[in-house]
Amino acid sequence: MQNENTTAPKKAQQLPPVPRFDALRGFTYYEVQVVREAAGFKTTYPGVQDKSLALELKSMLELECDPHPVRLLWIAGQEDEVESFLRMESRVTDLIKSVRSADRPGHEFMARLGQFGPYEGYAPHSAQSENVALDSGVQP
Repeated sequence: MQNENTTAPKKAQQLPPVPRFDALRGFTYYEVQVVREAAGFKTTYPGVQDKSLALELKSMLELECDPHPVRLLWIAGQEDEVESFLRMESRVTDLIKSVRSADRPGHEFMARLGQFGPYEGYAPHSAQSENVALDSGVQP
């Protein structure tokens, strides 16, 4: 028979409680990243949950960014980020789908995100809105 360890109080002889991990919840998504090692920076584009859509974006960007490597990253998000992520993902998904038919979809995607300065396809003051303003007596 073995003697009980009497050098420490009873509480010290008990095992510590096991931490609860059920409070840690989240989601996963994919980001596409272009690595420009010579310039010393990386460009990471907004993420999507659909892996096939992320792979499509990766292939679009590979054509435009050659010889720089394009990576597909699997990211874990926290539960409190879900709503803001889903709003952004909806916009990015629409953007990826809308550039599919472009001559250079990767270039069009980057241009629409403003990577080359203001997007040329976007006209904040269209001729129609100027004519309406002039007709109504409002100064442009």
